[in-house]
Amino acid sequence: MHKPASAPSQSFLLQALLLFLFAFWLLAFHTGNASLWDIDEPNNAQALKEMLAHHNLVVPTFNEALRPDKPILNYWLMGAGVRLLGMNGWGLRIGSVALGALLVFYLALALRRLYGERTALLTGLLTATALHSQIIFRAAVPDPLLIFFVTVSLISYLRGYLLAEERRRDYLISYAAMALATLAKGPIGFLLPGLIIVLFLLGRRDLPHLWRQGQLALGVPLFLLIALPWYLAVGVETHWLWDRLFIDQQNIGRYTASMEGHRGPIYYYLLTIPLALLPWSIFLPQTAAELWQRRGTLFTKAPEDAFMLLWAITWVVFFSLAATKLPNYVWEAYPPLFLLLAQRLHLALHGIIPLRRWGVLLSLSALLGIGLTLAGLGWWLVPKEIPPLGDVAYLGLPYFLAALAALYFAWGGRLMAIIGSLGIGAVALTGVLVLVAMPALDSLKPSVTMGRMIRTMEGAQPYAIATWHWFQPSFLFYAGRGAMPGHEPERLTRLARIVADGQGTAFLALPEADLAAVRKALPTSIHSQELYAGYELYSRKRIALLRLTSVLAEKP
Repeated sequence: MHKPASAPSQSFLLQALLLFLFAFWLLAFHTGNASLWDIDEPNNAQALKEMLAHHNLVVPTFNEALRPDKPILNYWLMGAGVRLLGMNGWGLRIGSVALGALLVFYLALALRRLYGERTALLTGLLTATALHSQIIFRAAVPDPLLIFFVTVSLISYLRGYLLAEERRRDYLISYAAMALATLAKGPIGFLLPGLIIVLFLLGRRDLPHLWRQGQLALGVPLFLLIALPWYLAVGVETHWLWDRLFIDQQNIGRYTASMEGHRGPIYYYLLTIPLALLPWSIFLPQTAAELWQRRGTLFTKAPEDAFMLLWAITWVVFFSLAATKLPNYVWEAYPPLFLLLAQRLHLALHGIIPLRRWGVLLSLSALLGIGLTLAGLGWWLVPKEIPPLGDVAYLGLPYFLAALAALYFAWGGRLMAIIGSLGIGAVALTGVLVLVAMPALDSLKPSVTMGRMIRTMEGAQPYAIATWHWFQPSFLFYAGRGAMPGHEPERLTRLARIVADGQGTAFLALPEADLAAVRKALPTSIHSQELYAGYELYSRKRIALLRLTSVLAEKP
């Protein structure tokens, strides 16, 4: 199916560039205005603050402790954004936004030779507008890095395999991308792409290609040259403690045991993937049916399709067997799914393999039902579970209205109009989320409010921060300065020492229900002043802020 070597047309390049700009605008829209989401974003942001305060961009720490959770690349990316836009939501997230837009642009350019211009552009459009794209590429987390570099590594390898004239270059790009993925998330950055490549070559009965033409002699040294130096540097500086903890806890430990309550059944991702790919996942049944009809000849007649399908299945199966499960873990399986969906829609648009009308009507009816379900849950369940948030039935409107419009066009067999309606619905949902839902949710995250109050009151004066029976990383990020530690005393008698550490002033965040007990336990030498109390989304409790001052301390 891949096209002969030829330069892309000017119209294609213009469309790809416009698609990149659209994706960047959509992902950047109000992204920096929302506060950080506990626990991952402020964990990463606080670690970066401490690294900058310590003038050490090699060893990640959090609250004065070694942080072996993730490798270095995301800290460097966030650091570049912070240098450009400041230590705020925009600076911390702009790298993820850029990677999302670059992924869309890359898919359009890299898939052109393999699948044609229309399918390549449609793949980018589906990627930009899918629901989970609007979440993951707006977050200060390392997942966008892993997604981007895994995608580059696997598509580059496929291009090198199928396009002999580009083999050497694309294989070396693949090895370099695996190295960067390894710097972003660890061994998964090369182990799973490597497994997918080996399984594909086995399916093609062409495994010797790996060492005969796979550029291993250049690729492996290139991989090591990029990936190894930082792992050696952090190992030497921490006496190999970071490396041991990272492998044992964050890789082997996460795979073999559920961590932080993130568990799920083996079919977990069969439930989350259709939701993550909305609204385009409604066409997965038609896509799967078409691939099933060609199942016996995929490896011989359509190796690019076989590679994409194998990529998606291998990634999902691997993480389905893991004990710790999160929706983000299988995002790397989405690019091939977007491609296969785009190819199926392209075949239908050109009348090569039309979609059956009853199948389209069922798919759109399913999306209509999802919109109604979201509206119903927003009207009934959310006010019950999160009373301060109130009715959020409006979250179901974009999909509901998009499905209604698409059903109208379906009666006339107007597939392009259906795709346009779904795309507009996806963009509308993004607008509703960032303009209406996010501000409402932000008001239920007291860490930001408390942090601003502390900084306004104290200015450049010294102080300490502490929490009692409650902790969120965002409180440390917003309330602290640089590498300032957040204290979590085991006994209330430690509060006097914390106030002394703050040179006579400390701020204590705690559940409002514990205020009386804390004030009763304070020595007479410490004065307490309640500054704030508000409902918190995560704990579903009211969180209060006390200002503790020593009556003996004299402020300059």
